[in-house]
Amino acid sequence: MNRSEPTPEQVAAAAQWLSVLHSGEADESQRQACAVWRDADPGHALALSRLEILWGRFDGLPASHSRKILERAFAAQRKPALRRAGTALVLLVAATVAWQGVRQAPVWLADQRTGVGERRSMMLEDHSQLQLNSDSAVDIEFDGQRRLIDLRRGELWVEVAKDPKRPFVVRTEQGTVTALGTRFLVRREDGQTRVTVLESAIAAQPSKKSSPPARVAAGQQALLYADHVDGLTTIGIADPASWTRGVLKVDDRPLLEVLDELARYRRGVLHYDRQALAGLRVSGSFPLDNSDAALAALQTSLPIRLQRFTDWLVVIKSDK
Repeated sequence: MNRSEPTPEQVAAAAQWLSVLHSGEADESQRQACAVWRDADPGHALALSRLEILWGRFDGLPASHSRKILERAFAAQRKPALRRAGTALVLLVAATVAWQGVRQAPVWLADQRTGVGERRSMMLEDHSQLQLNSDSAVDIEFDGQRRLIDLRRGELWVEVAKDPKRPFVVRTEQGTVTALGTRFLVRREDGQTRVTVLESAIAAQPSKKSSPPARVAAGQQALLYADHVDGLTTIGIADPASWTRGVLKVDDRPLLEVLDELARYRRGVLHYDRQALAGLRVSGSFPLDNSDAALAALQTSLPIRLQRFTDWLVVIKSDK
């Protein structure tokens, strides 16, 4: 994702700002605060601009069946807070649909891909085992010289079958990961690739060849950038491959990190105030195939409160 492209959290925040501005009750201080938020980040401005366009399209719709339903829904919401929530919900659902379409476009033609909340295991022609995490996509190119997996989005786990004549390589925008052994994870993130080695070792080569490859051994994790490899750490007691078994296992990790991961398994928007929840930490195992149950467990053990508007919008707030 381009760094200026709005994140789902920025889209959700932009929708909330528009719900206030279109409520008919916004005062000058709120309009100024929205302007400050908009100017603080290019992603904020782009999200707000795109949602304004969507909102304009709603205003221009004829009195179709769907629009009549929306009008009746808003008419039933007498309280200003409920009207604002309804407006935000419409914007968020529309934005989610729009962004999902944009994000899916580059990977429609991928050799293998998974949808949101889906995992897929497969055996490759060389008998290597490959598993894709939620919302992931790969192209597979095997020939007489090499075995190449082009990770176009998301995360993969691989157990490599031995073939001394053909190196096994995973490629991302930041560079390549060449297997020197068997089991490892590769995950695309914003501007970087996270590599985790579970057995033996890999060689991480930045896309700018001026930087030498870095060796990452079993039990280690590193970040691959286009011009260098950084962040070499030990895994310790963490279990980064737990998702392959449908579980998110964490030990004293920030709640925000857990919510970010659960959001990858949910359609729609999981919205939370990062600043308000920044101090909370979590330990435990959470089911990835039932993120509603995972969120309920977090609410039981932490001072947070869930507000569920629909399956497309869940808001998490601090309950301190």
